[in-house]
Amino acid sequence: MRNMSYIYEVHLHTDESSACGQTPARDYIPFYMDQGYDGLVVTDHFTGNTSYVPDRNAPWEQQVNAYCRGYEEALDEGIRRGFKVFFGIEQQFANDECLIYGPDKQWLLDHPDAPLWNRRKWYDEINAIGGCIVLAHPFRVRDYVKKITLNNCVHAVEAYNSGNRPEADVYGLAYARHFGYPVTAGSDMHFFPKKKELYGVVFDEPWEDIFSYVRAIRENKPFGVQITPERGKGEILPLERSYEFLNLQEKAVEWNVNELFR
Repeated sequence: MRNMSYIYEVHLHTDESSACGQTPARDYIPFYMDQGYDGLVVTDHFTGNTSYVPDRNAPWEQQVNAYCRGYEEALDEGIRRGFKVFFGIEQQFANDECLIYGPDKQWLLDHPDAPLWNRRKWYDEINAIGGCIVLAHPFRVRDYVKKITLNNCVHAVEAYNSGNRPEADVYGLAYARHFGYPVTAGSDMHFFPKKKELYGVVFDEPWEDIFSYVRAIRENKPFGVQITPERGKGEILPLERSYEFLNLQEKAVEWNVNELFR
């Protein structure tokens, strides 16, 4: 493996802007600095019951300001301490979620209909600005996941998520490799005192902006992942949920998950 030294957290939620976040945005900066990270991406929940926007009937600008508060608090603290902070989004659909990189606050202000978009619309709009979409924690089993939905409107797969059970990442890694997607890793950070394993992506050059990451994914450039050594390995256990595979037109197509391990 190449000697890479710049580590970035690419999946993180703040107390200010995610209903499930428990750590104030500013507190993340000294914590990640102490862990040797070069920067982080704030990916608060944009829609769904885990988003924290107090009034969905408020004017769009007010909603965007509330959504971006966590990022802006982290950015301000990062600037003060000399630590890099970038903007991202986690978007929930029915059973699947995606991490979106490339848009900024002004882009959100310019797209008030974005909460109503389906997967393909997001994919087309993010492609139009040269951004990227990463399928977040596939094969995760939680109470809110009624069916594992494998969304094909993505550019990469978060095969390693430290909030997943290890067996889910065995499937996630196999899925990414089977379809040739770049592999990412994230901590899915919500509250750092309880987080035992920190994940991330590792680069041999520091990022200039979020598009340093986007280009690496879209152009399939090599980068590493920060994970525990045993992650993505182990026994192939039966899935605890039914699953569906959606093509680019968001139509369910016949596909057998066992193909991943042939």
